[in-house]
Amino acid sequence: MMQLCIGLACIAFIVLVGFLIAAIKESRKAMQQAQATLAKMEKELQRTAEESVRMFQLSSRVLEDVQHKLKAADGFVEAMDQTGEAASRISRSMQQASRTLSETVVEAADRLHSRQDTVRDLIELTTTGMHLWHKWQAARAAKAAAPADDQP
Repeated sequence: MMQLCIGLACIAFIVLVGFLIAAIKESRKAMQQAQATLAKMEKELQRTAEESVRMFQLSSRVLEDVQHKLKAADGFVEAMDQTGEAASRISRSMQQASRTLSETVVEAADRLHSRQDTVRDLIELTTTGMHLWHKWQAARAAKAAAPADDQP
């Protein structure tokens, strides 16, 4: 019996060692697969890091380009601002000139109207003066002719 137990124990031990060897082989395969997956992930991570560095460099260049263009645009905007100010000054000058011209025309019209009234008054006075002169001349001629009629 003892030999049978020892034989069974040996068979159980051999079966257990067989299962252990199979489990170790499977663990080793799983470890190798994990290692291969980790190696792939490391390569992908490295590629991603390199791509990120390239993107960062490209972004930096684009940002610098945008900054240069903004600086160039600042000059343009400043020139446009100065042009706007100049146009505003010209507009104000034109408004002042227009206002002055308008005031001058109004003053000239008032003066002309005043002078027309003066000329009209002078014409009336001249006409009245001429009328009075003719009446006076007629009266004088009538006086001169009247003494001659009184003499027979």
